[in-house]
Amino acid sequence: MSVDELFDVRNALHIGAFQQCINEAQRADVGSDSKDECNTLMYRAMVAQGKYSMVKSEIGSDASSDQQAVKRLAKYMHRKGDREEVVAEVKKAQEDGISMSNPTVALMSGTVFYLAGQPDEALRCLKHSGAESMETLALATQVLISMDRPDQAGKELKKMKEMDDDSTLCKLAESWVGLAKGGELLKEAFYNFEELAQKYGETPTLLNGQAAAHIQQGQYEDAEGVLLTAQEKDPDDAETLINLNSVASFLGKPAEVGQRYLAQLKDQHPNHPFTVALLAQEEAFEKLCE
Repeated sequence: MSVDELFDVRNALHIGAFQQCINEAQRADVGSDSKDECNTLMYRAMVAQGKYSMVKSEIGSDASSDQQAVKRLAKYMHRKGDREEVVAEVKKAQEDGISMSNPTVALMSGTVFYLAGQPDEALRCLKHSGAESMETLALATQVLISMDRPDQAGKELKKMKEMDDDSTLCKLAESWVGLAKGGELLKEAFYNFEELAQKYGETPTLLNGQAAAHIQQGQYEDAEGVLLTAQEKDPDDAETLINLNSVASFLGKPAEVGQRYLAQLKDQHPNHPFTVALLAQEEAFEKLCE
């Protein structure tokens, strides 16, 4: 079996250790065959950190199709005014019959469609013949859960298990499906997140997973403790702020506590799907009051 020389880089990206991913990529001693993939993973971590301008400026017009796909995602997330253009570019690539056979292009394109509120188009990219990978299956799992189809998400998870049952992505996807289905699967989901955190280090991504399992079991104080730890690691993490707002409500804390988290979310993550939906609801409520 060949050794995956990019395991540490890829794994750090998957668990949400974005700066670690960047650091690992910059010091990775990889062959020429893996250099482009290494840089692509690094740029994906930069996008996750919100370094959109840096990614857009560093990826030139002569870069690989993988990196161009990451650049499109950065462009979409950076400025609201560019979004229609990016979606049009992705649709054009989707229709050419070739682009979506590249797993990274399919993954980035699916992400754009998902953020644009077009889950069916996202799945079309992710399920393109030849594009199937652990990452495209994992994103398809997330998209299906967002569509309230945990049954279909379970089918994507089954494919992932057949490919690599012990991988970090498979454990994460198994946990997401467990959170969606609930019941006894919540405990298993929690232990998966906890095991990954013990093995690779705590990240906001893994801690929010634990918190979500606590919340669904009514363990709000435990959830708050985990989320405060996540906030110490990244004070501006969007998912942490969203979950802290929810927990504050469940614990009966003063309204200004939850509002503080939401104000921070709006300020730091104006383009986050939760923020966009929240602002739309607030605007609709104001119009109704008028």
